[in-house]
Amino acid sequence: MNKSTNTVYVLSGYAKCSATQKGKYKLGNKHSIGLLTTDENYQDNINQLKTFIRDLGWDSIMFCMVEEVDDINTLSNDVLISSFVRAQKNGQSLVVNDHPITVH
Repeated sequence: MNKSTNTVYVLSGYAKCSATQKGKYKLGNKHSIGLLTTDENYQDNINQLKTFIRDLGWDSIMFCMVEEVDDINTLSNDVLISSFVRAQKNGQSLVVNDHPITVH
């Protein structure tokens, strides 16, 4: 992982809960996710990134969009800001929306 840059890549998508998460997430529900990583080669390392997410209790992982963020001040909420800081410190960070995705 490239930790020397200020750039964080935000991979947005969804994943299905594959483990009980202390009652917060129901097994089998799909949730929107955001993976923040400093890995500029994220495309080549996508399997490694998906393994990171699986190890946190998620499967059926799909990414729909990637955004490059260079400035923490462009982020709109505290959750993304704290995740951005964690990604810069640890190389990656996962954000999961509390509300499951529902199909109407």
